Amino acid sequence: MMISDEQTVRALVIEDHDLMRLSLINELKRYFRSCIVLGAATWETAAALMAESDFDLVITDPGLPGFDPTAPSHRLAVIREAVEACPRALHVVITGSDKMEEGLAAQKLGANAYIAKTGLDGDRLVAALQRISEEGFYISLSEIPNRPPEYHYSALTPREQDIIDYMRRRSSGVKRKDIYESMGERFGIDPYTVEKYYKQARAKLLRNGVYPKGA
Repeated sequence: MMISDEQTVRALVIEDHDLMRLSLINELKRYFRSCIVLGAATWETAAALMAESDFDLVITDPGLPGFDPTAPSHRLAVIREAVEACPRALHVVITGSDKMEEGLAAQKLGANAYIAKTGLDGDRLVAALQRISEEGFYISLSEIPNRPPEYHYSALTPREQDIIDYMRRRSSGVKRKDIYESMGERFGIDPYTVEKYYKQARAKLLRNGVYPKGA
């Protein structure tokens, strides 16, 4: 099953760590133009949700409470049951204990992606979803990318923060207008609106006397 930009995407995030679960939910809300995202901290909660309705996308951490996170058979059982419970969904496995062998086993069970939590951010999650649509399966093991320090400002809206982050991470030679166009496509708005958000964010930062390098 592929996810269309035209549909309202129903997603389920099965993750017992509250901050990680909320972070994934927020990234999905930013990525999809229209979506309904549910979260579950235990397998029992997730199983009840999947029994009640279908999902287009299921993100699962196999190290859930009630299972032995060090036992390969327990971890694969979580993946197997998730795939069997929602056979029409795209299944993304995320884990802090990633191994190539487990990733390949997850693929055989029907998972569409296997991603390490180390270094996982919104960009890598989006890249995984795009690769699934192109190749059918995506695997990404642990890596700690060399990235600049993060700056977060309470005065900025989530969208303004996103734009400042994108500006700071842009590669050498990438112009601001390229970022406006890229973020416009991501959020479903025109580049001029993205530029407006950027200028609003820049003005707020300058008023506070703190402006990160590269933004």
